[in-house]
Amino acid sequence: MSKRKFYWLFWALMFFGALLILSQVGYSDGDDAYFYQHAHDMGFVQYIGMRYEQWVGRVTGEALVYLTFRMGLWFWRVVNALMLVLLPIGILRLADACENMNDGKAGIMAAVAAVSGYLMMDAMTLGYAAVWVNGSIFYTWTFTCGIWALFPVARCVFEHEDADGQERCGFQLQGKIAGWQSFLYGIPCAVIASMSIEQMGAVLLVFELLALFYCAWKQRRIPVLLAVQTLCSAIAYAILFAAPGNAIRSAQEVVTWMPEYATMSFGQHLFITVQWLLSSFANENRLFLCGIWIVGMLLLRQKHGEKNLIWEGAAVLFTLAALLPYLGITVCSDLGMNLPDITEKIDRVPAVSDLTGGSLFAICWWILALVFTFAFLWKVSEFDVTLLLVYLAGIASEAILFFSPTMYASGARVYYLTDLLYLFLILCLSFRMKKKMRNRFYAGMAALGTLNVLFQVPVFLSHL
Repeated sequence: MSKRKFYWLFWALMFFGALLILSQVGYSDGDDAYFYQHAHDMGFVQYIGMRYEQWVGRVTGEALVYLTFRMGLWFWRVVNALMLVLLPIGILRLADACENMNDGKAGIMAAVAAVSGYLMMDAMTLGYAAVWVNGSIFYTWTFTCGIWALFPVARCVFEHEDADGQERCGFQLQGKIAGWQSFLYGIPCAVIASMSIEQMGAVLLVFELLALFYCAWKQRRIPVLLAVQTLCSAIAYAILFAAPGNAIRSAQEVVTWMPEYATMSFGQHLFITVQWLLSSFANENRLFLCGIWIVGMLLLRQKHGEKNLIWEGAAVLFTLAALLPYLGITVCSDLGMNLPDITEKIDRVPAVSDLTGGSLFAICWWILALVFTFAFLWKVSEFDVTLLLVYLAGIASEAILFFSPTMYASGARVYYLTDLLYLFLILCLSFRMKKKMRNRFYAGMAALGTLNVLFQVPVFLSHL
């Protein structure tokens, strides 16, 4: 069997494995029951109108929810299994395009690494965003669309020149690759992603605008279809925020989840956002930072052929500190949030006065870790602006919860996009390694992900 056939066999097995797991999942109480009832009691237009007027502007996400709950569980299981495959394929293809790896030629081990991203996630992040019925529709399905919408954007920016010296871009029909075909799915995917979850829409729109600016500045022209896709994304995003239901939803969620939201000072609001964000990197997202630090160390060693004690030493130190919770040591991961059940109303949010010396140390440690990671990426990538922007986008996609009273109640699913962005970043950096070192790194990613799953088996079992 050729390597290419084995590559696609891997993805087929991934699909059937996901389908097998999802066949054991049913509707949950609460939101799933709500959507099931309304999808069967209302017509499509009536349902979308009701949600847009009374609750949220996520029109495309709501449309997918309505369709799915009308079609039934097996429809969701098959489509969700497909999306769980298309998502890592999309991230891998996007990294291929950015690093000019020639579309999938990175090999089977790169596919294993991409799938290992699921294993490296926190159990609650994966559960709420990929296995919960309505959560998977809003997050996995629409994020998959967002990732695939970025592929034609990346081709416009990163593809090399043709033999005649003319720069290729998406709307050109000449040359070896007619990139306009990718916009046939890119534009619809962009609309779906922009009118679903605000995090994904913001990231997509920002990168589309940056790509337009780059093409106009560097190539001295604007790709027509890229401009069309960006305009469609902007309109869809505007429709999302124009919904009358947004104000109703926000007011109700303040009462339901965080009564102090309406009266807290800017300083207090900023503090709880920073504390919550840093806690996510100290706990739920930490393995992806470890992946960045490890791949960075390997690249430095490959480029310079000798130890760089300052950069590598700091990366090792941060990596070891991030792995301490596996040994039951929380000195660097307990940031003093100490919240009760986040599924219940938070009557009193954390305050600066609640911090102990240990939690203050942990906060300072992770501020230093995030700043170091930016500088480290600058060093390792030799100031690759794209990778630095992806890193910042991962932080910004969580920081946007500053504007939401459901920052705690939204749970770990809001970390999903950060994990996916950092998986992309890790793959991009890994493509700069020599093949032998790269495959060893991918094997290490799979081992780390497997270890993470084993440590979280009690969490998985408690939700069966």
